[in-house]
Amino acid sequence: MHPAKCPYLHRCSKYTELTCQIDRLKESLAAKSRENERLRAENAKLKALQCGGERNPAKTRPFGSSTPSSKIPVKGNSTEEARSRIGGQKKGHPGHGRPDVADPDERIDLPKPTCPVSRLPLANFQVRTRTVVHVVPARSVTKQYTVYRAWCPDCGRYHESEVPGVMPYFGFSNDLIAQALVDHFGNGIPLGTLARRAHVKKSALRHMAHRVAGMLEGGLGRLLEEFRAAPVKHADETAWSCDGKNGYAWGFFTPAVSLHRLRGTRGSAVAEEVFGDGPHVGVLGVDRYAAYGKAWLGAIQYCLEHYKRNVGDLLEAEPENKEYRKYIPKFLDLLREAMALRGRFRDDEYNEESRRIRDEMLNWIAQPVKDGKLKGYFEYMTKMKHRFFQWVGHPEVEAENNLAERRIRPLVVARKVCFGSQSEKGLKTRETLMSVIDTLKLRCDDPVRKLSDVFNALARNRDADVGELLWGQFKP
Repeated sequence: MHPAKCPYLHRCSKYTELTCQIDRLKESLAAKSRENERLRAENAKLKALQCGGERNPAKTRPFGSSTPSSKIPVKGNSTEEARSRIGGQKKGHPGHGRPDVADPDERIDLPKPTCPVSRLPLANFQVRTRTVVHVVPARSVTKQYTVYRAWCPDCGRYHESEVPGVMPYFGFSNDLIAQALVDHFGNGIPLGTLARRAHVKKSALRHMAHRVAGMLEGGLGRLLEEFRAAPVKHADETAWSCDGKNGYAWGFFTPAVSLHRLRGTRGSAVAEEVFGDGPHVGVLGVDRYAAYGKAWLGAIQYCLEHYKRNVGDLLEAEPENKEYRKYIPKFLDLLREAMALRGRFRDDEYNEESRRIRDEMLNWIAQPVKDGKLKGYFEYMTKMKHRFFQWVGHPEVEAENNLAERRIRPLVVARKVCFGSQSEKGLKTRETLMSVIDTLKLRCDDPVRKLSDVFNALARNRDADVGELLWGQFKP
């Protein structure tokens, strides 16, 4: 008999079980369809926020006021007022003109002109000078040296001719090595571009960088000591991968030191290694990342710029909130005034103004606030005021962490070009060479020449003190 006509079908346990299973599958399919529709709607809303639609794409930032310029969507058309605004001095300003060069590299006396029509000599000559800046194209020159090796019967050893400006067992001159390292690790020029310019293999430059990093690693100990002894220092970190694995690049800075650490963790162990076990001297300027507070036992100055962004994001997200409109603008003005103090006042005037701003700020955040988010920010500053007001009465202490932000920016740019390092050895090489080259750029006008002189000294004496060669003439 056909199943649909069977009067005893509802009594079959197998049929009942299959029916229940079909009902469960239908319910599951309906739930997945609803979830799919929800995700589609959410995705469409996010696309509308980033690509136009409900909000202006020029103001849509995925990370709020902390969004880097590379993540900001394509900007909309500028206003008529912005297009009509012309930069520079006011109309009628006399200007400064091009400065005259007192000591040019070369002086050239041009031939006297003749009339292009009659070809006759001219009369009543007037003489002037014109300064033009030329560029010498970068190119490599391959030299082959004849090296003589001979035996000395007196000392019982062989001696060879010394190749000038070249370290033993290197195929590149010290000038080329110094220029390539500063261009790549200091100026961010890709290694492939430098290899094409020098007409050498990219792998040869990479191998050379590894060898030189091993030679210069001994000079980092003195930088570490100077960082620890500095009265004011800064620290920051950013993402940096190694062979596809996530990691972090740490930066520890003073006005005369740039010290980098590339590790696979963002834990406080990296900062503890740099700060050391001895007494922690000076003031450390950082953002509010908890790892620094755990590793550093001395005074800490939190970055007011980061704090200003966080509080300002509240007003940007809810511009109609009455409490936000009442309390936040005045508070942001006080934060801006605090960060601009070092450029406006000195000594006694600075001390007086800094105390005035601190007192106004503390009185302002002590007012009763009902909104939970804003109240949390105000209470946090009150609780941690020993980390927000180290700049009061101390002009040498910055109220923001801009020094670290600017110093670590080249690493962020390099990350977009090379996508991180490809090996642990590459991490160590970049860590060493960026520390040395960035510090040399702070301490001398020509880091290429300084680095080349260090290599020349190491070519004459392999056992020379690298730290003394690099930093011996500098007094912090």
